[in-house]
Amino acid sequence: MTCVGNDVVDLDDACHSSAHRRERFEARVCSASERALLDAAADRHALVWALFAAKEAAYKAVCKLGPRPVFAHRQFIVGARLDTIDHGARRFHVAVEGGAGFVHALVWLGDAAPSGRVERVEPGADPSQAARSLLIRSAGLEGLTVRRDPAPGSWDGYLPPRLWRHGSPLARDVSLSHDGRFVACALAPA
Repeated sequence: MTCVGNDVVDLDDACHSSAHRRERFEARVCSASERALLDAAADRHALVWALFAAKEAAYKAVCKLGPRPVFAHRQFIVGARLDTIDHGARRFHVAVEGGAGFVHALVWLGDAAPSGRVERVEPGADPSQAARSLLIRSAGLEGLTVRRDPAPGSWDGYLPPRLWRHGSPLARDVSLSHDGRFVACALAPA
């Protein structure tokens, strides 16, 4: 089974407009090799958020594999071509895409790449519900629901999302994300 994670960052969100310019932020998030990539980047703003999104996505995948680690961004090392990310002894595949105002990172452990989608949400829409709707539409199967079962002790009290059909969980791994004006999902291959 392919284990997936994803993360989307709204590049135009006010909270992302200057954080990448602060030395302390980059030192907390990026390894020395990643900071060298930033120093050579034509678009430092997009690259720092691509690295950040890849690390967030990898953390989601690592948590599914257990045990849940302490999240320290610098412990997730993104490769120079932005196609791998190492955490401890594990090496994940990475795919980063950029669009009009966003970066989206897909991370997976396994042979086959997941599918991922990003969508802009309407102002005032519930981003969590919009991400679930995007995932269900992406899966293209009848009778699907997205469920997060309770998990006392987890950061928000719930397990990662799972796809269910007619009261039974599907074996395909999924991941949801939202930030600012965007929602995103990742769906492992069938």
